[in-house]
Amino acid sequence: MTPWRRPATALAAFAVLVGVVVALRHAQNDPPTIPAPPPVSLADFTGPHLLVTGPGDPPEPPDRVEAFGGPHRIRVAWGSSLPGVADPARAAGYEVSWHRDGEPARTRLVASTEVELDELPDGVEQRVGVRTVDSVGRRSPWREVVGRTGDDGRWRDGLTGLLDDFDDPGTTDPSRAGSLWHVDGYRSCVNADTAGGALLVEMNCGADSAVLRARQPLRLSEVDDVLGRVGVITDAAGARGGLTVDLVPGGPDQVGTEDVADPALPPGAIRVSLDDQGARVLTGPDVPVVADGGSETSTRRGTSVLHRFDVLLTRSGVRVLQDGRQVGGSGAVPAWREATVLIGLRGARGRQSLVRLDVAGFSGERVPARGVVETTTVPATREVLDLADPPPGIGVSRAPLRGATAARLRTTVAFDGPVDPATIVVQLGDARIPAVPTAPAPTSAGVVSRGAAITVVADLPPELLADAGPDSLTPFVVRVANSRAARGVVRSSYLEVDSTATGPPAPRAARTKPRPADELPAGSVEVRDQDNRVVPADEPLGPRRVVLVITLDRIGAEAVSGSVAGVAGFRLRIDRQLAVVLSTSRDGPGLGGSYTVGLELGQLPTGEHTVELEVVPSDPSGKERSTLVRLTS
Repeated sequence: MTPWRRPATALAAFAVLVGVVVALRHAQNDPPTIPAPPPVSLADFTGPHLLVTGPGDPPEPPDRVEAFGGPHRIRVAWGSSLPGVADPARAAGYEVSWHRDGEPARTRLVASTEVELDELPDGVEQRVGVRTVDSVGRRSPWREVVGRTGDDGRWRDGLTGLLDDFDDPGTTDPSRAGSLWHVDGYRSCVNADTAGGALLVEMNCGADSAVLRARQPLRLSEVDDVLGRVGVITDAAGARGGLTVDLVPGGPDQVGTEDVADPALPPGAIRVSLDDQGARVLTGPDVPVVADGGSETSTRRGTSVLHRFDVLLTRSGVRVLQDGRQVGGSGAVPAWREATVLIGLRGARGRQSLVRLDVAGFSGERVPARGVVETTTVPATREVLDLADPPPGIGVSRAPLRGATAARLRTTVAFDGPVDPATIVVQLGDARIPAVPTAPAPTSAGVVSRGAAITVVADLPPELLADAGPDSLTPFVVRVANSRAARGVVRSSYLEVDSTATGPPAPRAARTKPRPADELPAGSVEVRDQDNRVVPADEPLGPRRVVLVITLDRIGAEAVSGSVAGVAGFRLRIDRQLAVVLSTSRDGPGLGGSYTVGLELGQLPTGEHTVELEVVPSDPSGKERSTLVRLTS
């Protein structure tokens, strides 16, 4: 008997029916899609006896936009970040859009005139658009450019003495004998680690800097009129940050003071400084000058944007290049043949920041560095004591010294008064060890310059390195003759122990650093009188008209992530009463700017008044930022 078979059409119909039932069940089990809430929108309001200055004409677009490729990144620049180009009229910031063909566009709001688009595939074109945003969120037409990622790496060819791409965490690891750099910074405020092929330096206390000292020296050797070259790729020289390259005879960890114009450098030292003020070449005493430094062409640098910097030492002076173009120079010529390279990184002042160092190196002969491991030491007191002062009973562990072949204590100090550096000693337990300056101290009129960093080294005697002996060395202090007048402080201190280890320890785990969330600009209110003078809070103004100058600091907000959270607008309250509401999102989210509000004080009661500014984010889930000032009528 032929077996019965279900007809094909019936099977197909059954399959469709089952598919419909399964699909319906699946759809019923799926959670409903919830649309994203719309951006926050504010309605303008101005109370009586107040006058808000209007925004004027819409903003102009950038004259041109240029794109520059790098490894997995594209730098996009316009306005004053290009030589000889002005910023667009009425610009408070910019909206940047980018995408590959066939993919959705991504956008960012930025305050600077350049931006870095990173984490992109190499060798791929990206279509980039930039348009100007004014203080109330109006947009200009787009200006577009096509950029391509990738870098041929030829820039690195001349860095024969040292070249570090920071792919290996061990190059900055103080516990690894083969490390290339010592990293100096204020303990607990400055943290450095590698991630994603870069050294990331966290500045957590708002006024921090970090200094990298190369463990091997730069040795000059003339090639095509260039005696020596230092190359750095970093974003440290962006808005409100700074980069210094110090070339110093000897081996200090830090040099100079925080005085940008006159840093009190030691004899023979050459400093290149790059910040918002441009590129400057500064020198210590005994540096010959053979010619004029030549012209400088400064351009504005954005926040969190990597640039390539070169310091070229030639027989006719120092040349400073940014991305292959000269931005500064000097007729100074080194009088030495060998020097220590110090790379100083400074984040945006007054706030936490993250600085990237992508590549660092220099030319010349490769000199093997001494194999050492470091252990941070903390003195019993940061004050430099007098030779006869009783010390606190706090010491350091002797564990890192047991069985070492040689070790030394490196300490950086600074003095606020007259001092003889030759009298500095380190006390470890009962031993008092002379501490020798690694470079001549800078002087003015025969007196060591106030606040100048001086690194001293104390070679530890063999008895402190023996296996037998106490577990700790107590006390640990730094002393100097006539300390009452010298007023010295210890900036940093660590043990440097020679290591004969045949291999490095396991490298530290490289942390991934997710891009921080965009920050909302902080607001400020300044009270000015009719002469445009800033009025102190306690100064009675009487019944006259004043101007409240309101600033939403988009540059400061940009320092956190490289872009700015959208601003819906702000509210102004006077004595808790709503006085002004201003929308800054006419064509889309704004990012801040400057605004003026005229106020007739004669309409307020005599006495003290509070003015509260509330900055409102475009993101409904974002938090407002408030600031409060006082004035007296």
